[in-house]
Amino acid sequence: MVTLALLAPVPVLAKDDPAVGAAIALQPGPSGRPACAACHGADGAGQPDVGIPRLAGLHASYMADQLGHFATGVRANAIMAPYAASLSADERRAVADYFANLPLTAPVDPIPEPAARLKRGETLFQRGDARVGLIACTQCHGPNGVGVGNFTPRLAGQSGPYIAEQLHNWHAGDVRDPRGAYMRAIAARLPPTDIEAVAAYAAGLKASETIGKTVGGKP
Repeated sequence: MVTLALLAPVPVLAKDDPAVGAAIALQPGPSGRPACAACHGADGAGQPDVGIPRLAGLHASYMADQLGHFATGVRANAIMAPYAASLSADERRAVADYFANLPLTAPVDPIPEPAARLKRGETLFQRGDARVGLIACTQCHGPNGVGVGNFTPRLAGQSGPYIAEQLHNWHAGDVRDPRGAYMRAIAARLPPTDIEAVAAYAAGLKASETIGKTVGGKP
């Protein structure tokens, strides 16, 4: 539910004011642009069950880059493209900084998954599958799924449906962004059942050593 706080108009702020990112995230903007929090939550936790991704703790530069891709049409999304295009580059960076520096909260427990599916997901995530030339997800996203700065995003505790959707899109040939060609090659080796398995496993990773800490950071 959109609270009264999300309905207040955005104040006019200097572009270097750290409150700029908070205002964009929490309050609606010009021409009825909704607050980011209306979908992603004031805590940046997203809505895991419906595939709206967690933003808290993602690297600031990674988010700013993705917003730029949405704004320029490099990455297609009917909701995010016009939203990102309504923001200047400075505003995109400011709101990315805001979400990157939110403290992480414990992920909502994912939907219970069959043990066999989670085991298969663990195998793929931690070790890959040499039979099909598939490397482990950990080689780029880290053993705890916390990502590597702007290079690879955090997967631990991310929405399982969101992860699965991205993998299905790559499997279907969608490049998505300049680094998407690599993920397209990875996803092409995953049948739909393995996509669902690895997404479910990643969503269930707690990465407990980072919970409650500010990890998104700036470059």
